[in-house]
Amino acid sequence: MSVARLLRRGWGRGLGLLLLLQLVGGLLAARTAGQTVEFRKGGGSRGLPLADEVVKRVLARNSYQVFVRDTILAAGDTVGVDVVLLSATLRVEGTIVGDLIAVESDVFMRPGGRIDGAVVVLNGGFYGSTLAQLRSPPIVGSTLDYRVDDPRPGTYVISAPGGGAELRLPGLKGFLVPGYDRVNALTILWGIDLERGASPWVPEAAARLRLRSARGKLDGDLTFRWPFGRHAVEIGAGRAVRSNDEWIQNNIENSASSLILGADYRNYYDAKYVDGKLRLEQGTRWVWSYGLHLGYENARSLDSKDPFSIFEYRGGFRDNPAIDDGEIADFRLFGGVKTSLRRLSTLQLELGFEGADQAVGDFTYYLLTGALNAELKLAAAQVLAIRFEGQHPSTASPRQRWRALGGWRTLPTLARLERRGDHLWWFQAEYLVLTGRRLGALGRLVPWASYAAGNAWASRTAKPRVVHNLGAGINFGVIGVGVYTDPGDDFDTVIAVGVARSYHPPYKARL
Repeated sequence: MSVARLLRRGWGRGLGLLLLLQLVGGLLAARTAGQTVEFRKGGGSRGLPLADEVVKRVLARNSYQVFVRDTILAAGDTVGVDVVLLSATLRVEGTIVGDLIAVESDVFMRPGGRIDGAVVVLNGGFYGSTLAQLRSPPIVGSTLDYRVDDPRPGTYVISAPGGGAELRLPGLKGFLVPGYDRVNALTILWGIDLERGASPWVPEAAARLRLRSARGKLDGDLTFRWPFGRHAVEIGAGRAVRSNDEWIQNNIENSASSLILGADYRNYYDAKYVDGKLRLEQGTRWVWSYGLHLGYENARSLDSKDPFSIFEYRGGFRDNPAIDDGEIADFRLFGGVKTSLRRLSTLQLELGFEGADQAVGDFTYYLLTGALNAELKLAAAQVLAIRFEGQHPSTASPRQRWRALGGWRTLPTLARLERRGDHLWWFQAEYLVLTGRRLGALGRLVPWASYAAGNAWASRTAKPRVVHNLGAGINFGVIGVGVYTDPGDDFDTVIAVGVARSYHPPYKARL
């Protein structure tokens, strides 16, 4: 074979190889172009700012894989980059090393599935598994109107909700979940909201009217809120029934306890008020919040009532204590942090300082406050929940700033709200086994054991002994039953029943 022929054959093979490389490169370029995703922030503030930050972070890294069809990530499969799921369903049995963004999509975690990064699900659903692993609870905006558009070939656009200002009736035609307690009986709540438009100067607004059946009173309030990113300025005014004991259990749980058992875990007072708040927030994995609150309050005592209850557990309703009627002009500095790690399902710490002076009111006092909530995953179906609540005054405080301990949710060997004052501390460690067993309509069975200790007293009074409680029991869905004893008081023992405390295992989706 001649040298010229060899050169011609080599040139031909080289040209063919070059054409093949160009074809493959074109296909790869087309695939990369097909994976281009943009984020478009709509006017107004109807999105979820923390979710927006995570989406922007993922797209800015520009190292993500896009799924636009229903996909199963099988056991043993690993995606080593971020995942963007658009208008599809993803079942995770394998591992995603990066973050997962899902828009107009559903995500199903299967046993053995693992996601090492953040999880954001917008306008879709997240369905967890007790045998799956998440670094942190998902950020879920299932009802927010995030959309996926494809305005041109090779590009997808995630559009955040926005639009012009709009009046909206929350709940059912404006009627929200009613309340029930021992000073108002039934509270019927109606509201109307204003969602801001694109103008930064138009505030969000919420108006609420409340009819208090036992007192035959109508009260309400109006709140304006100017969000800028994840920060906000808020101004509110009105008349309402207030309590410092909301931390013991939420409104729905307290209403259920009051109606069914005659067990109200709050003390109340009536107040006309005006206040303003500046709240700042930053961070994604560690979310830091801090700010300033300025307020004016004209407080009055509320008479006790004896509303209807189905049962009367441990004596039924207790009397509502009087407060120190008068005006308070106060300021509050507050700060906190919350995060979720692989084994630490929830960590939330809050600190505050409140002060008032008689130069602009009827009382002078200063208070330090703190709260801690941490939930640790010990094994696949075990959780250790640690909680702390505290308050310490530097000077005697008016009784509308006192808080209470006692009863099912704090120290069950004490009567409900038996101890109260401006000094308070309470600690609880609770171990739960999240079994998959159910008892018919009663719901999921969750055995638990707990230790709690605490004290509460008023300034200028003798400090009582610390109360300790050891307890064990079982939750049947939303109902809990337990046996508690106080080892420091001749083993005083009680059987307690109430609404089961909510817990947040690592796989539970929530905002």
